Amino acid sequence: MITGSFLDFVHHNPKETTWNEQTIAFSDKMWEAKVDEMAEIGIEYLVVLSVALDYKSFYPSKIFHKWDLKAQDPLGAVLHAAERNKMKVFLGAGFYGDWTKPWEAFSDLGVRQKTKAAIEELALQYGDYRSFYGFYWPNELGIDGYFPQIFIDHVNECNNLAKANLPKAKTLIAPYGTNKAIPDATYVKQLKELGVDIIAYQDEVGARKSRPEDLSKIFSALKKAHQQAEVLLWADMEIYEFAGEILVSPLLPGNFQRITKQIDALSPLVDEIICYQYLGMMNKPNSLAFAGTKESKELYKAYTARYKTQNEIKFSKFANEVNG
Repeated sequence: MITGSFLDFVHHNPKETTWNEQTIAFSDKMWEAKVDEMAEIGIEYLVVLSVALDYKSFYPSKIFHKWDLKAQDPLGAVLHAAERNKMKVFLGAGFYGDWTKPWEAFSDLGVRQKTKAAIEELALQYGDYRSFYGFYWPNELGIDGYFPQIFIDHVNECNNLAKANLPKAKTLIAPYGTNKAIPDATYVKQLKELGVDIIAYQDEVGARKSRPEDLSKIFSALKKAHQQAEVLLWADMEIYEFAGEILVSPLLPGNFQRITKQIDALSPLVDEIICYQYLGMMNKPNSLAFAGTKESKELYKAYTARYKTQNEIKFSKFANEVNG
């Protein structure tokens, strides 16, 4: 089942979003309620997509002015609620330049200095939270057979900054181009060079680059490479579909039958399934912090019915084992 989700305070691509106006109006308490809501259905990991966007931050910062949001500290609210629910949060320390130009994060000295300052600031302000599990590096480049060397260098730089400021922090990337990966000996070498603890590959079903029936083959090959490199393999499972043309039309809740096929294909092969994303795609019908379209309630109900059934099966098996 789904054990994690991405989360964005303001979605970076306004052409895709149906929920930015709603989340901008969330109070700190509403962000806490949304995290509680996710915890109820077994979400253990949260990946905050970014702590800054368009040269403004989502927390009180000395680097940028803060976004004009109703919430005073949405990042702190998420970490606080996550700690109460024994959840683990990755903070997306990136987008400190133009998010549409990821190369700037790798080559522009000013952007790199802001990223360094952000990692230090986040560790200082939020490092005491037990829920602060690690960092996510959001400036992604696609895999085209292999990872570009400039991306590996960027990830290494960020990893070193993370460990220097928060030694126990786990590090995560979630690349695209998954179906183009060539998981051979060269790829295994790159996995080791990246130095991250976890790679959550985008399954790219919502983006229409792969089909649910392709996932077993793709992730089986990746699993072998990851076992050799000793890097945790997660899936970044897309639970959305585009209303029209990809990247320039709104994201809508995906078809649950399709999502079930994705879960069934990925579950035996990966350590965790995090989705992109609960926010906007699923809402508890009586949610105190509703974000998205009315169809999100239907996906929530369909998923939670399966989640409840799966838990009952697990409990029944456990009881039978205990009772001999």
